[in-house]
Amino acid sequence: MRSLALALLVLALVPAAARAQGAGTLTPTQTGFTWSRGAVTFDLASRDATWTLPEAEAVRAALDRLPDVLLRKANDVKVRRFYRDVQPIGSNGRPRPNAAATTVAEKGYVAFGDNVFRTPLDPTWIYMVVAHEVGHCAQYATVGKGPLLNKVQVAVLGTTNWTAISWVTPIANGFRSWNGFVSDYARTNDREDFAESVEFYWLAPDELLRVSPEKFVYMRDVVFEGEVSPPSSRVPTHRAIAPVRPEIARLSDARANPLSLVRVTGRHFMGPLDGGFNRVHYRGARALHLPISRSTVWSWVPVIGAGPAAVTVTTQDGVSDPEPFEVKKPWWKFW
Repeated sequence: MRSLALALLVLALVPAAARAQGAGTLTPTQTGFTWSRGAVTFDLASRDATWTLPEAEAVRAALDRLPDVLLRKANDVKVRRFYRDVQPIGSNGRPRPNAAATTVAEKGYVAFGDNVFRTPLDPTWIYMVVAHEVGHCAQYATVGKGPLLNKVQVAVLGTTNWTAISWVTPIANGFRSWNGFVSDYARTNDREDFAESVEFYWLAPDELLRVSPEKFVYMRDVVFEGEVSPPSSRVPTHRAIAPVRPEIARLSDARANPLSLVRVTGRHFMGPLDGGFNRVHYRGARALHLPISRSTVWSWVPVIGAGPAAVTVTTQDGVSDPEPFEVKKPWWKFW
C-alpha cells in the first residue's frame, strides 16, 4: 500500500504534457519594437535608454520560450510595455540603481536597466529576468481586482493559497522557515518569492519540486493552468539553493554564571515577526531566550551544574552545531 500511495503522489505532482512554445513576431516601431504572438503583445519602448536590435532580439528569444498562459496574465493586468532605462525607474518615478528590472503593474509596464544587458549579452540571464518580471504580473493577475487593489492586496493581505505556504503576513515579511525557497532573493518577501517560483517552475521545474512541492503544485495548477515547460524552454544549469539549518557564529561570553544573559549570534534563526521557533539549550537544558533578529537571540544561562555546557539553537529547520561554553560555579555555592 505504501508503494501505491507513493506512486499516486508522484503522478499527482507530474503535470500534463506541455504544448510547444511558438516564435513571436518582432516589429520595429518609432519608439522601439513590438513583440506579438497571437493575442499577446508587448511594446519594447525606449525611455531613459534606447533599445538596440540585439537587446530586443534577446528579449524576443526569451518571450518565445515562455507560454501564452503566463504571458497572457501580464496582458490581463494591462502590462504591455517593456521600457528600456539606464536604471529601471520604479513606481515613484525614481531610478532603482541596485535593480536589474522592476515591474510596475499598476502603471502597466516592466522597466529593464543596463544590468540586464551585460556585455556581451547573456541570453540565459535575460531569459531569467524576463520570466521573473512576468511572474510578478502573474501574481497580480491571480488577485484580479484591478491595478491598484491588486497591489494593495498582494502587499498587505497576501495572495490566496500562496502566501501562507511560506509567509506569516506579507506586510511584515515574516516567514515560517528558512527553507522552501528557490533562492536567497526569494526570501526577500512574498512577491519576490512568487516571481522566483514562476521562473523556476518554467525554467527548472524539478528544482522547484525538490525545494517545495506545495509551491510546485500552486504554480502548476493556478499560474500555469496545468502546463509544464518543454525541454527547449528549460535551463539545465538553473539550480535552487540548498536547505539550511541554524548556525551559531559566536557567544557574547564563553563562560558565565547561571542566570547570566548571553547573546547568541549566528545565522538562520527565527526573528520576532517570523512564524517558526527558536530553542536554546545549554548542555541539553532548555534556556529562556528572547529573539532580537534572525541573527541574534538573547538567552539566560539555565541553573545547571558548573562545567562544560555546549550551546545549541534549534529551529523548525534543524539543530545547530554545538558552541563551546562553560557554566561557572556561582560564588554563593560552596559544594
